[in-house]
Amino acid sequence: MLKRFLAAALFVLSAGAVQADAVDDLSRLLSGHESAKASFTQFALNGDGARAEDSSGYFMVARPNQFRWITEAPFVQEIVSDGDYIWIHDPDLEQVTRKAANGQSNSAPAMILNGQIEALSKRFTIERIDSNDSGTSLYELRPIDSENSTFTRIRLLFEQQQISELSMEDSLGQRSMLVLHDLEYDPQLADDVFTFEPPAGADVILDPGQ
Repeated sequence: MLKRFLAAALFVLSAGAVQADAVDDLSRLLSGHESAKASFTQFALNGDGARAEDSSGYFMVARPNQFRWITEAPFVQEIVSDGDYIWIHDPDLEQVTRKAANGQSNSAPAMILNGQIEALSKRFTIERIDSNDSGTSLYELRPIDSENSTFTRIRLLFEQQQISELSMEDSLGQRSMLVLHDLEYDPQLADDVFTFEPPAGADVILDPGQ
């Protein structure tokens, strides 16, 4: 009985150390920069692996909760967070929706791109599942509270110390892939890049939750 207890205790300690190492490694990869920008391709994969819903565009992020996300194809959409509010602009509809930033920035992808690893580790277990000498490493995140999580699994692929892919899987087995291109850390950004003013004539909808 004592041997079983010690074996179980050693396993728990070992698993905790692996988790801590993975969190520390991921923190070094994502938290060492104040801002970033990249272009992206995003698409969905159904349970059979078929690809659909392609979109592309670019984004810029800055700590702690600022970002500008522009989808250029197949339709144009602009999402801007100034830290206080999130603005969603649909030019084709001539419509702008404003939401309070509190809580909205707690989505896993936003936390990842903003390097909020400490907050992320409170909601997900983080494990490094693959790494090699060529500079490629793969991390897997699984929700601690699976019943109240949007995603059942998130995978982050790094190449040469830079994040290149995010794979997010939901409870139905559908995956959303985000592939980053031309990632640049701490770029020169305009002072007003995270400022948004609704265009003249656009309908502004205030989210009732704020």
